[in-house]
Amino acid sequence: MVESLNAALRPRLSRRPLLLVLGLGACAEMRQAPPLLPISALTSNTADPIRGAMQAMTPALADQGRGLAGRPAEAAQAAAQLEFVTAAIPRDSRYAAVPDSVRRDFLLARTELRDALGVAEDAAPEPVVRALVTAAQALRRGDAARAAAALPAPMFRPGGERSVQRLGELGPLPQCAIASANLTQVVARLDATGGWPGGKPSETNANIGSTFGFGADTSVGY
Repeated sequence: MVESLNAALRPRLSRRPLLLVLGLGACAEMRQAPPLLPISALTSNTADPIRGAMQAMTPALADQGRGLAGRPAEAAQAAAQLEFVTAAIPRDSRYAAVPDSVRRDFLLARTELRDALGVAEDAAPEPVVRALVTAAQALRRGDAARAAAALPAPMFRPGGERSVQRLGELGPLPQCAIASANLTQVVARLDATGGWPGGKPSETNANIGSTFGFGADTSVGY
């Protein structure tokens, strides 16, 4: 009887190590950081991504962003750039000369854009930037399902397909237009007067992109 009981239990016991290994493998996979997006997915100016994002989003957000209506890929890209600039300027010492008033403009602009898009108020900027860039890439490829998957709830409300739709119907964004235009003017003035501490940002080194999950162009993208 004991031998028959042991024989019955043996297959179950033998499966435990395998299940343990599979469980540990799944946990390790969950702990792995997501692959880096190439910085060029955010901006073509890889030497100074803040300047590059500014130069790209300012015309996109001009006229209160009305040109983005019905263009969800472009809206996602511009939204990612504004999120990035808002969070990156205070972290990048090269941009210390940007006035506090402009920084406040961007905080208001981010609030306006998040309200329009349905981004959670307390969401960290890094995953928001990555999600929007990934959605923009997918939409440019015509992959609406991948774009929807990149905008999950509760970070995006309601999330998924409906959030993709919201990208095409953001409505007027007056504060976003003001903030981006003001920064463009400040940067042009600092360039003209040599007012950058330590030299023009595009001529000095920084690694601000890595903070937001961006790497070199050889990095794995979505």
